[in-house]
Amino acid sequence: MKYPINTSYPCPQVREMPPVTATDLKNHTADVLDRVAIQGPLAITRHDKPRAVLIPIELYEQFMGGQPAWLAELRRECQGMLEDMQSPEQKEGAKRLMEATPEELGEAAVRGAQRKNKGQFA
Repeated sequence: MKYPINTSYPCPQVREMPPVTATDLKNHTADVLDRVAIQGPLAITRHDKPRAVLIPIELYEQFMGGQPAWLAELRRECQGMLEDMQSPEQKEGAKRLMEATPEELGEAAVRGAQRKNKGQFA
């Protein structure tokens, strides 16, 4: 079983975090929140001095004990799989599957079973 695993979300020191000014946070809140979700913690600065830290919800939940690290990892893995499924090749394959006749689906199932059986006896 791959999960649970012992991982921790990277948590840099405040001086290592990318900064965002309090003004930018005020004027572009949605963009800053997206940035935190993608990049991780940000140091909120005022007059070039760190005043606060904005962290992703997963990191907060880990700190508060609300979500095990393995669950956050599983969520990231599933998100990556979902993104992979959005490729043009995957979309075309899904379209062909949805448009296949029952006979075509049956033939594909038989071919798949035959390939699987050959691999077992090889």
